[in-house]
Amino acid sequence: MLPFLKIMVRNLIFGPSTDPFPFAPAKTHENFRGCAVFDPEKCILCGICRHVCAAGAIQIRVNEEGTGMQYLLWHNSCVFCGMCAHYCPTGALTMSSNWHLTHLGEEKFTNCISSFIHFGECAQCGAKIQPRPQAIVDKLGPRSPERFLLCPKCKRESIAKHVAKVHSITTQDRP
Repeated sequence: MLPFLKIMVRNLIFGPSTDPFPFAPAKTHENFRGCAVFDPEKCILCGICRHVCAAGAIQIRVNEEGTGMQYLLWHNSCVFCGMCAHYCPTGALTMSSNWHLTHLGEEKFTNCISSFIHFGECAQCGAKIQPRPQAIVDKLGPRSPERFLLCPKCKRESIAKHVAKVHSITTQDRP
């Protein structure tokens, strides 16, 4: 039997072996990396995602009032490498299995994830610091809760006072 007849008979018996997309949903492998998903509730504005993004799809800009930062992830530039999600220390970026990013040509400059993240506030002096999302406070805050919500300057002063206090206690114990 000719090879193309074998294929035709097999397709008649078992059905076609091709993917039914676009007439039915496409099957996506469970480990397939689609577009990035951003959760602003976990973001601490560290900028690691922007640094490791080889395509330059991630931009973080301070707003005009200086109250926070605008986070932009451009899907037109993203190559779905997953480096941003891999290096994100808080899990604010994850990769989904969604790869259906079709859009009209005139929508290419609006096809992005945009979020605004407010700065945090130092508990001692009120200076602007990286945000402290509740998920991060729950995970890291119990280690040193008195210093976790401080700016770098206040944190240094707090540590210096603690070291001086410990040093004075240890020197008093000496004969």
